[in-house]
Amino acid sequence: MDRLLGAAGRCALAFLLVLGTVALLPRAVREAVPDAVVGGAVLLLGAVGVRRASRRPR
Repeated sequence: MDRLLGAAGRCALAFLLVLGTVALLPRAVREAVPDAVVGGAVLLLGAVGVRRASRRPR
């Protein structure tokens, strides 16, 4: 359960990082980037975080 909460926290952090990065972009670039790209970046970062969390310690 603890690892699941950690993975959810990493997903939330990835989401906030992507949104913050998008917010820093100029308005023209922000409007040109489709919402699906932003969502895909969040899912990709979340998947990487879950994969790292699911590895067994050595």
